[in-house]
Amino acid sequence: MDNFGLHDKIDIDSREFHVHTGALLENRKIISEVFEKGMFLIAREYQIDLRSESRQPDYDFLTKITGNFHQSVIDELEALYQVEEKLERFRHPKSHYYLGILFLRRNLFRESIRQFRIAIEQDNKYMKAYLGLGISYLKSRQFEYAMETFQKAFSMSEKYPDFLNYYGLAHLFLGDYDNSTSLFKEAIRLNPRYVEAQLNLGVALYKSALEGVKDPSAVAVPARVSIYLKQVRDLSKYRISYWQREFSQLLELLKDNNHEVIIPQLEEFQLRLVDIVSDREKIYEFYLRFLFGGKEFDMETIQKYERYFIAENEVQTRYPDYWNDLGTFNLIKSRSLYLKSMEEFEKALVLAPTFEEAQINLDKIRSHEKGFLILLRAILK
Repeated sequence: MDNFGLHDKIDIDSREFHVHTGALLENRKIISEVFEKGMFLIAREYQIDLRSESRQPDYDFLTKITGNFHQSVIDELEALYQVEEKLERFRHPKSHYYLGILFLRRNLFRESIRQFRIAIEQDNKYMKAYLGLGISYLKSRQFEYAMETFQKAFSMSEKYPDFLNYYGLAHLFLGDYDNSTSLFKEAIRLNPRYVEAQLNLGVALYKSALEGVKDPSAVAVPARVSIYLKQVRDLSKYRISYWQREFSQLLELLKDNNHEVIIPQLEEFQLRLVDIVSDREKIYEFYLRFLFGGKEFDMETIQKYERYFIAENEVQTRYPDYWNDLGTFNLIKSRSLYLKSMEEFEKALVLAPTFEEAQINLDKIRSHEKGFLILLRAILK
C-alpha cells in the first residue's frame, strides 16, 4: 500500500509554519507535524479504521479523511491566534492562562510567555500562571528568567511537588547542585512516587560528581539515572512507540560513559519531560474557542470535543474538577441544542405560518436566549 501526504505553509503573526500530514497505511494512522524554520513543534495522530481483509484501500476515502485531518490541524493553530487577538480586549486572567497553556503545549514559547505574563499582570497572585511562565522560560532555556519567576512564586506558593521539581531544574541548569538536590529531595518526600523528580535528582548527583574532577572517565553514570529513567519510561503517558524509541536510545547512550555526549542528551530529555496539565489541553481549547472563537459551536464541533470531558477511568471521577468541567460542557451542549430547537420551530412556521403553538414556543425561547448566553459566559468567566 502506498503512503501519501499533504503540505501547507501558514503565515501567522509574522511567523511561518509548515504543516506536513501523511497517511501511513501500514501503521493505519495519519500523522500531522508542524514545523517552524525546520524546527519540529508538535505532532498529531489520527487512527485509521481499515479492514484487514481488504486488499485494496479506498483511496477516495483516505484522501478525504487525510485532507480533513490536515485542515483540522491548521484550523487548530490559526484558532489560537484568533483567540489571542480577541482576548486582548478583555481582562480575564484565567483565559490568558488557558491560552498560555495551549501555546506552551505547542512549543510556542514566545506566545506562552506573553500570555502568562498578561495573566500575572491582571492577577499578581495567580500561582498557576507563575508556574506556566517559569516552565515556558525553562523549556526555552531562559534559565535566569525561570529562576526569577519561581523565586517570586516560592514565597506565595504551597510547596507542591511539581513546583519544587521545576524550581529544582532551574537551579540545576544554572549549576547550583546543592539547592537543586534539596528541592528534588523535598519533592520526593512529598510524593515518593514522583519518578521524574527521582530522575532529576540522579542527574543532579551525576553532574555534581563530575564538578571539578580531574579524571571524568573515572566517574560512572550513577545507576539511579538508568533506574529512574526506566521507571519514567514505564509511565502510561510514555507508552507510545515514539517515546519508547527515545528512551531506548538514551538508555543505550548511558552505557558508553561518554559524559560529553551524555550530559547534553540528558539535559534535553529533562526539559522535554517538563509538562503541565496535558490532560486538560483540549478542555481549555474548547472553553476559549467557545468564548472568543467568534462563531457559535455547531453540534458536530461539540461532539468532537465531548470525548475529552468523559472520564477514561474511575480515578478521574473522584476529582471535583471533573464534574465541574463536565457540567459546564453539558451547559454549552444544551446551548447548541437550544439554538437547534429554534431552527426547528422556525422550519415549522415556514411550512405553516399560522401554526400558533410553534410561534408561541419560538417566542418563549427567543425571550430567554440572551439570558442563557449570559449565564454561560458568567460561569466560564
